[in-house]
Amino acid sequence: MSSNVKITYVNRSMNKDLPKVFIFTKNEVPNFDSLKDGVAWKVIPNIGRESSCQFIFPIETEVCASWDNGTCTTKKLISEIGDKYTIEQDDTGIIIAKDGNASDIKSIDVVNNLHIDNGIAVQLYKDGRMMMTKNIVGYDQKATFVLHPKLYWGIASEIQEGDMISSAVLNSESFFEQDLEGVSNVTMGLYGNAKDGYQFKVESQS
Repeated sequence: MSSNVKITYVNRSMNKDLPKVFIFTKNEVPNFDSLKDGVAWKVIPNIGRESSCQFIFPIETEVCASWDNGTCTTKKLISEIGDKYTIEQDDTGIIIAKDGNASDIKSIDVVNNLHIDNGIAVQLYKDGRMMMTKNIVGYDQKATFVLHPKLYWGIASEIQEGDMISSAVLNSESFFEQDLEGVSNVTMGLYGNAKDGYQFKVESQS
């Protein structure tokens, strides 16, 4: 994915329960569990039959860290794949700073250089919304994020943007994988009904 992607979602289904469609991304590290560690980056509620919603999935990603149960946070830095960042303390207090190269050219690394009770949490954001998190990073440990240009679509009865997927009331634990490599404009439709189930389909892309 080399540019922002314009996405149009259209509800073609017969679902009368007003499901919430949610979208998330995966951290492509070996131990990532979508159901346990995934975050709802975008939630689309109340889109009736043949109604639609447009949004942008941006190429730009930001990184930050938080502590004290999320009550305190660093500024967000624009992050690049292949870069390393550290959470440290300077003469102004706790900050996030770029610190050379990641251990792998395909990853974003964030190292915790602070002794803080319960460690820190590290988050990635796109379009101002949390996209991914590593919740407990202890002193001298790092959070590693490996991003692929893919989105995953699901349906839930109860979910909000920024919620962990593990806390949602999911209608299904299977997700539609959407590959955005080389794509700048795509239309995604939700099809089906209660009897036969529901499916996401890519209607068009360019």
